[in-house]
Amino acid sequence: MTIAVCYLSPEGVVLGADSTTTHGSQEGNHYFNHAQKVFEVGEGTAFGVVTWGLAGLGTCSYRTLIALLGDDLASNPATSVGDVALRFVDLLWPQYENFSGYQRFKDLDVKSGRTPDEDVEHTQLKADLVAGFCLAGHSGDRIAKAYEILLDPLQGKPRPQELPPLTHKWWGVPNILQRMIFGGDINLHASIMSSGKWTGTDQELWQIFKDQAFSHNVLPIREAIDFVHTCIRSTGKAMRYSQFAQVCGGPPEIAVITTDRKFRWVRHKSWDTAIEDGG
Repeated sequence: MTIAVCYLSPEGVVLGADSTTTHGSQEGNHYFNHAQKVFEVGEGTAFGVVTWGLAGLGTCSYRTLIALLGDDLASNPATSVGDVALRFVDLLWPQYENFSGYQRFKDLDVKSGRTPDEDVEHTQLKADLVAGFCLAGHSGDRIAKAYEILLDPLQGKPRPQELPPLTHKWWGVPNILQRMIFGGDINLHASIMSSGKWTGTDQELWQIFKDQAFSHNVLPIREAIDFVHTCIRSTGKAMRYSQFAQVCGGPPEIAVITTDRKFRWVRHKSWDTAIEDGG
């Protein structure tokens, strides 16, 4: 899992994520804390990508696909951020369709008379095969925009969804931030709704959560960077000191694309970070 963040402001866009990636095996999950989830598209562009969920597509890495997107932009410049997002989907989708995990899910999905073990596998694959991306930046108009792209085994080829301007969004494990800012997360909401004690509607309960929110005005870009860093660090620390699996953690990575400049790293791991962490 992941905590991935996008913050859109009038001055630009901030992308950030933690560095933990989960690898499953018969012996249980194993966690690596030096993965990369924020990428510049090509070199010297005004576009970046943050990813969450499924960590890769077998032998084809997201790093490679994003590099190929950069190559495409170098030879055929984009007309808009939305254009870049559509091109990225065109690169992603064939790889996803041919991914062995997706093929296995499709086989199980149409199989009649699945065994209990196959039902468990089908359910697990349905969750594990979700992969998300937020592609953001600016083109000739110098207006920062961001598009969410979601690969889901239950859906077909995705269409990028533009995020509203002057907004921020979290993906992966947003529960900690929901509790901090709204006083409760989707799990608490579900528990209250199913308790039999709540007599109002679903929307009325959500409204109570929203009324208690720690909201803020549009932030200057450097404050937005701090907000993104706080989101990532808070989630990683909360997971570390909880009873739950440490599916978020490692060094936060943050990039900024201001409307007057191209992609720049705010925090980025050096290539020896895993060596240094291991002493």
